[in-house]
Amino acid sequence: MGGLEAGYNWQVGQSWVWGVEADISLSGLSGQASGTSVIQSPPLFLQTTTAQQNNDWYGTFRGRLGWLATPNLLLFGTGGLAYGKTSESANYLFTGSVAGLNATTVGGFSFVCTVNTTCFSSTASAIRVGWSAGGGAEWMFDQHWSAKIEYQMVDLGSDVIRVTAGAVGVPGNTPASFNAVFGRDEIQVVRVGANYHF
Repeated sequence: MGGLEAGYNWQVGQSWVWGVEADISLSGLSGQASGTSVIQSPPLFLQTTTAQQNNDWYGTFRGRLGWLATPNLLLFGTGGLAYGKTSESANYLFTGSVAGLNATTVGGFSFVCTVNTTCFSSTASAIRVGWSAGGGAEWMFDQHWSAKIEYQMVDLGSDVIRVTAGAVGVPGNTPASFNAVFGRDEIQVVRVGANYHF
């Protein structure tokens, strides 16, 4: 990942600095999981669910409070608002030695699943809001330039998407569906960077 940041600092007395900071970063973060279980045996009939979550970019708007350990070295903590674009996908697949599965429910929902073909699927994408916290150190090595290292945690919460059947078993029925619950979209990163001071 990589990005840009901007902010403003105020020094209070000889030792304290406080300010505000905003940043935005492009990221290529993704996670995927799948699980397979037996529905019927014999004949062997398996179900596999696969889910994936991605983060394309994120940004923060934070307050910052620091202590000058030396005239050129600032130790600081920071926290505030976070936001970012996340996307999720999930699918459900049947495999085995039978042709497929056709199930209906009394409520008018049904699905048809052909063996080795994805029969339930869904994708979703949204800009989500959460929080961020962290801390680090910044060293002023020139009149206008500083370098810093910083730990940052960004939490954009969890999400649920509705996974829907691609085909119904009974004409006129509503496609059956289920909820896929995703874990927290949480980013923990150690960042290094350089800032120009006006």
